[in-house]
Amino acid sequence: MARKRNKVTVLLDHDEYQRFESYCEERGYKKSTLIARLIREHLDEQRFQVQGELNLGGSRLEGLEK
Repeated sequence: MARKRNKVTVLLDHDEYQRFESYCEERGYKKSTLIARLIREHLDEQRFQVQGELNLGGSRLEGLEK
């Protein structure tokens, strides 16, 4: 089963875009694939993980009722 993917739009100055595009062409990368890899590597380098939701049982409102 394919994983759901989300889209991110990135705006670059013309010179930055030209530089990035040339880099991708010379090295044989697809721009989107390289951007996704760079983001993943940066987050891994920073050891950043999203904490999942904690399932503590019961409803969310339990204990909040007066």
